[in-house]
Amino acid sequence: MLTPSCYSAGDGMAPPANEFYFPVGLQVSAGGTALYAVNSNFDLQYNGGTLQSYDLGLIRRHAADLIANPQTPNIPRVEARASSQEGVSCTGPLSAEAPLGERCAPAVDSTFYVRGTAVIGAFATGLVLSKPPSQLSVRSARTQGEPAQCPAPALASSVPTPGCPPFGTRAFDRLFMPVRGNASLTWASVERDGPDATAPLDPKAPYGPFIIRCGQDASGRCDGAHMAGDDPNEPGNDRNQTMPGEPFGIAMSEDGTALAITHQNEFKTSLFATGLRRLQDGSAIDDAPPPALKDVLNGVSFGGVGIASVPYDRDVVAPGTDFPRASFLQTSRAIAVVDWLRQAPDDAPGGQSVATSRALLTRDAVIPLSSGLGGADSRGIAIDPTPRLRCKVRVPAADPASRRTQADVERDLMACARKPARVFVANRTPASLVVGDLGGTVGASDRFDPDRLNFHTVVPLSTGPSKVYLAPIVDRDGALALRVFVVCFESANVFVIDPDTLKVESTIRVGAGPYAMAFDPFSFEEVAAHAVSPFDPREPGRSLRRYRFAYVASFTNSFVQLIDLDNAQPNPATFERVVFTLGRPKAPKGS
Repeated sequence: MLTPSCYSAGDGMAPPANEFYFPVGLQVSAGGTALYAVNSNFDLQYNGGTLQSYDLGLIRRHAADLIANPQTPNIPRVEARASSQEGVSCTGPLSAEAPLGERCAPAVDSTFYVRGTAVIGAFATGLVLSKPPSQLSVRSARTQGEPAQCPAPALASSVPTPGCPPFGTRAFDRLFMPVRGNASLTWASVERDGPDATAPLDPKAPYGPFIIRCGQDASGRCDGAHMAGDDPNEPGNDRNQTMPGEPFGIAMSEDGTALAITHQNEFKTSLFATGLRRLQDGSAIDDAPPPALKDVLNGVSFGGVGIASVPYDRDVVAPGTDFPRASFLQTSRAIAVVDWLRQAPDDAPGGQSVATSRALLTRDAVIPLSSGLGGADSRGIAIDPTPRLRCKVRVPAADPASRRTQADVERDLMACARKPARVFVANRTPASLVVGDLGGTVGASDRFDPDRLNFHTVVPLSTGPSKVYLAPIVDRDGALALRVFVVCFESANVFVIDPDTLKVESTIRVGAGPYAMAFDPFSFEEVAAHAVSPFDPREPGRSLRRYRFAYVASFTNSFVQLIDLDNAQPNPATFERVVFTLGRPKAPKGS
């Protein structure tokens, strides 16, 4: 586990504004025009880490051009035959002796794509982006309808979309980072892009999604108002607490209003309000309240690392029935259990909880990872709602001709919502992916328990599983198909697993110390419907789909790689291979 000592943000050397330096988190903007990266300054060579924005549209464009023609000009290569792997010499034409792929993806100058930078504290551990309305928790098809798809401000039509901000109002998202150096939740605002947004060709022209807003001073460092949890008197901190040390894992609640943060050397978990109470109606949030520490739960399993929000479905209960309260599942690197944490609503008068009235986060259950499955060192965790969504897609509408009523539709939607979700845990002893089911009937009865969690299968992996992600590939028909991506830090592999068969589809060799991943924008509803991924109209003349790439951050050698996930290309030779190396791989100082 990466646990250096504390640091002081003094007057030392400023971190490199335009380079990756021990990246630990990646996020892609809602419209896919910006890539956000957080760098940890792990070896304390500088007086802080950084949060950066990159022109993702240009990165994707150059990657597609290189795939089509490895000799394409006007790409800012670091060197003509740069290798993405240590010890590999790429000689000869890339199209012949060394075809474009994971061994010889050309390294390009990452500074060419940087558009914004802010300085933060050292030892950030991750990065979360707030959810736009189209990606909030699944709403009931019976009562609430689907979340509004809000147009980008520049593309707003003459007729306002219900539930979206007024024209001329800019919608903002927030980036959240646990920072161990000062035990804070550091945050910043960025303008939200839309699905048809394009960044200006001039890299110096202002573009909202690239501009990081965190109250920077003259040196570019985020101000104290953008660090939550380190001041017991901060606005909204009703219990006057401070966040414990060693914050690590982070997860956002399904409604986007809360964050839970683990502490890797504590028996504690912290609960924050994101300040985004108005997120569900698409309103602008640049004037929303700042995030605030709401509760610190004591007595959870020691060594909390991974955490995930439970994706409840509104149709799981009948109308008028109490809906399950928001929950999180937390893993431990020390104990073979998963902790079930439950969030209480902060609904005291005036919207403020009474300081000592009740806990806002409770430990409701401890689920063992049985000795037969291992689990003494569990890391990342992900929960898959697509079995329920896939079922819902197939529910027929009411039809008087066939005497199918709305009551029949509601009954079928409830049956779909009660299908088990799938849970995936990255485990290190033994190195494996542990698979379970979430939700189901109890015993021989017909009583449905949305919180029933049962682990049942192990998929062997290579050394050092650390993070788990759920994202699609593009299959041979051009449709989205879900896969489980498991990052193995020590063995420098990314495993791609079919969640239906639990078979390993491929093992992708990546740079040393892969730490975090991100993906082009998608929704689980699209994946469940097996929707075709359309070609991006913003990139005419290129076989570039809106969903095409995964992004992998190499912690050890401080660069990012692109993996091609499109298997519908006429020549699928680069499918599930590294095709682009963003930044020159560099060994840590002193190694």
